[in-house]
Amino acid sequence: MAAARYDIYAEQGVSFKLHLQYTDTGNNPVNFAGYRGDMQVRESETDHNLYIYITQNGITAGGITGEYDPTSGQGVSGIGGISFNTGPTGTSGRTGGIYLTIDKDTMSRLPAKKYLYDLKLTTPQNETTRIIEGLFEVNRQITR
Repeated sequence: MAAARYDIYAEQGVSFKLHLQYTDTGNNPVNFAGYRGDMQVRESETDHNLYIYITQNGITAGGITGEYDPTSGQGVSGIGGISFNTGPTGTSGRTGGIYLTIDKDTMSRLPAKKYLYDLKLTTPQNETTRIIEGLFEVNRQITR
């Protein structure tokens, strides 16, 4: 099954939060116990460098330029990540919930422009599925 399309419009300098409720073809919530997640934000499909990399272990983002080479280890750690089986506020206990957060400082370093992203999930059996993809547009902050 192809990944669903969902465009994200985020703001520079503001904490980013997104909650998704994922169900199977029978509209039953998927239990994400033991799953891993990866979301990458890039300037294009062919760009090697990353602007943001989010997992259940946290966030890595670029520094002053906002961009970093993932093989160099030069990214800057941020606060947030991906949580599974969560509700709309990030609390646990809601089967099928996926909650993504990015702290305001990381969002402040992200240059205002249009990027691309996708979100992949990996099962405990190591099967990977892209569930969502789209535009990740960051609007410039005015008040700093």
